[in-house]
Amino acid sequence: MASATNGKGAESAYNNQVVTLINQGLSSVPKVEVSYTSESEGTGGTVVTTKTTISGSQTPNLVISSDRVGIQTVRAIVNHPNKCFDLSQVEGTDDRGISAGKITRSGVEWLGSNTATFETISAVNQSRSFVNHELVTEEDDDYNFINQNLFLGPLPLQSAVSEPEFAADVIYAPEEDLTVVITMAASAGQDFNGNKGGEGGTCKFTYTLKRNTEYVFKLGTTIEPTASLGRGGAGAYFYEKGRLLVACGGGGGAGWNSGRGGAGGGPSVAGAPGSGPNGGAGGQNVPDGQLSSDGILPSGTTGGKIESCTSGNFYALNGFSPCEDVTDIPTGNPLTKWYENTGDEVEESAEITRGYKASSRATYGYRHNGGDSLTNVNGEYFGGGGAGAYGGNATTGFSGGGGGASGYTSGDVEITETNQGGNATTRAWATVALFGV
Repeated sequence: MASATNGKGAESAYNNQVVTLINQGLSSVPKVEVSYTSESEGTGGTVVTTKTTISGSQTPNLVISSDRVGIQTVRAIVNHPNKCFDLSQVEGTDDRGISAGKITRSGVEWLGSNTATFETISAVNQSRSFVNHELVTEEDDDYNFINQNLFLGPLPLQSAVSEPEFAADVIYAPEEDLTVVITMAASAGQDFNGNKGGEGGTCKFTYTLKRNTEYVFKLGTTIEPTASLGRGGAGAYFYEKGRLLVACGGGGGAGWNSGRGGAGGGPSVAGAPGSGPNGGAGGQNVPDGQLSSDGILPSGTTGGKIESCTSGNFYALNGFSPCEDVTDIPTGNPLTKWYENTGDEVEESAEITRGYKASSRATYGYRHNGGDSLTNVNGEYFGGGGAGAYGGNATTGFSGGGGGASGYTSGDVEITETNQGGNATTRAWATVALFGV
């Protein structure tokens, strides 16, 4: 049988509703260069433009480059004048995992490949990728600083044992935009009388940290007030400035006579109900990017919900909207230091772009939203709801565990793993690692 010849190579293309064509050429090395402007990255009106160059699209060697660190997606579409596609390729069901199915463009049928991840790193990333870590609090001027080269190893974070309700882990990339993989877990509900508390929800996601921009982790522990009365687990939260990007839900506290606590959910996952006849309901699922702005405190055994952006008592009283960056009230100039909930500056903190607004004991940022148990044995409350996007409900009797809380994502990060449960420890935690290492 003769070999096939004169095939037509893959096509370069761009979506003119999303990107702007800079130039293109058809020579021995076909080339297309486009720019892409994102109005949704970050908060406070941040606009980011990425220029991507694709060359060699009709040659054996495809070369793609970009002028910004980050993650994009690419795929090829192929055609031949005497084509005869396999049915499994056309339907995108071939077991080799190559084809994504048939694509019709301008009346011509093409075969599309699966989408691949295109990650851009700079020369600096080959040996150093620094993340700075500030350990600060929302109520006083405690401060600590760590510098971590992610090329040499990930940055581990864990909830504070003392006053976790006020501790905050701030990270930022001091040298350039940095694409990272973050693994995060909420805490488990407490065991009672031989019954197991629900595991905390877990997740993994990728995101590009923008240079000198504030990112905040709030990681709780299964002790009051980050835990509910009855010790439902604490949530784990990741913010870009003041906007919540990801939340994992804590597990419910166990019942007394019987009943396990419900597991907390990762992003896009509801909390599980507590088992037993008096078990509390799990926190409801929230569609990506659809978390409402209002925060709701728990009411009795009923869980509350977190706000989508931090309001903060000091900033709310002075007319700041929750999602905007913080500025100096008399001058309107950006505030680049960490500020406590009273509006006092932490002098040692770095000068970066900030927008997180610290909260007081009145609300704790609506993060401690698990339902409170009203049932106790000798003063020991059990079966509390977990905290998260929506808090789980507490048990309403002696036989039943508290419900786990739900998780959430704003849709800005790329979620690669999300689970109902996964963390059996009573401390929330996170790790920040360099993408691709």
